[in-house]
Amino acid sequence: MKNKRKLALLALVAVPSLIYTAPTTSASAATITGHSKTAYIYDYYYYNANVSNVVWLISNINDTTASFQTNLEAANKAYDKLTETEKQYVTNYSTLSNHRQTKVAYRKLADQIEEKLASVESTSVNYYQNVMETKDWYNTLNAAQKSFVSPESQKILTSYITPNTSIDKVVNKIQLLNSSRITFHQDVADARAELNALRRYSYVYLPAGIEKMLLDAEQLVAKDKAAAKEVENAIAALSPKTSTAQDVQAAKTAFEALTPVQQQLVPNVWTLVDFVNGKYDLAKGNGSKKPISSDIAAVPGKTTAMTKNKNTYTAKINVADTENSADRFVLTTKSNMTVIIPPLGTLLNEDTGVMEISITKKSNRITFQATLNDKPVEFEANMEIIINNLSPNASIVRTNTFGKPVPADYSVEGNRTFIQTNSSASFLIQE
Repeated sequence: MKNKRKLALLALVAVPSLIYTAPTTSASAATITGHSKTAYIYDYYYYNANVSNVVWLISNINDTTASFQTNLEAANKAYDKLTETEKQYVTNYSTLSNHRQTKVAYRKLADQIEEKLASVESTSVNYYQNVMETKDWYNTLNAAQKSFVSPESQKILTSYITPNTSIDKVVNKIQLLNSSRITFHQDVADARAELNALRRYSYVYLPAGIEKMLLDAEQLVAKDKAAAKEVENAIAALSPKTSTAQDVQAAKTAFEALTPVQQQLVPNVWTLVDFVNGKYDLAKGNGSKKPISSDIAAVPGKTTAMTKNKNTYTAKINVADTENSADRFVLTTKSNMTVIIPPLGTLLNEDTGVMEISITKKSNRITFQATLNDKPVEFEANMEIIINNLSPNASIVRTNTFGKPVPADYSVEGNRTFIQTNSSASFLIQE
């Protein structure tokens, strides 16, 4: 008798829908239909082994562990084998879909790492530096992300390597730097790369005066680039509709005044050649135009509050023959900073228009820009950035074109620090 009761219970469990579809005199037809649907879902989820297996496989995926790819592939294969009806009852399908998108992102990230690693030949002096930079990037990844990087690349990124240079080679390269050589800029970059590679590998002490030679060379490179950029901008400003023969001649004269090293840095020189060779019909007349001016420009000799947008303060200064050229401009901010612009009579730019002044302070970095018609301005006298209440132990360095720190021109008076510069620059406050 007991066995018969057990069999009856097993039969009831095997067909759970019978529990929900039994007629009930007090229930409405809609209630009965709803119970039947609930029973069907319950039956499909808990009594279909294929569906429950896929749900479990998906829940077992962790996108931060090394098993991410393996577990995702297993879940994908199991899901693809389900019938269309069964797929409807995979309750965590959205999780699987998100993991698929994550896989695409991880693959793209791995490709970027491998492209960077392969961007420098193993025989290059920059190879060590490139590997170390890529290794730093690779070490920020989690185990799942690292698994997408090829075994060959992983071997390089987890192995011990040494620079392809020595102190003697670096010293010799620096001593042979020649600013008149066409390859001067590349020579400077190579010397700096080799020195950086050595310093990253171990403590390096160069003979007295050698590093200053490299820093001086880097300053020359920065000046070459600035001079070339000014001519590049002058050529870019040429237009058949507004430029005159005098404008073309001025650009040509400026280009010819550059050194051969600087000339090769001007990318649009062939545009100038087209203008010089008469490819375009130029505007007639002397090309004189009414100077552009701003109604909200700072007033010389008076204090003007700069306009703030997030971390950046801006101001405008009108530059024209009719403007006051004897008084300086005092521009204030709400961030304990004041900018002093010297009188326009000391401005080296010969153009007219609206000078744009901006200063941004983010953390310990200050970025200062002064442009006139999108060209960097230069003064005979220094512009000044005054910062209040810096730490007594603070020091300030200037970042060069390569983002490397070089000495900055500044002084301290009481609780005020005066930074001097005659052009746009970026500064770091070190405390």
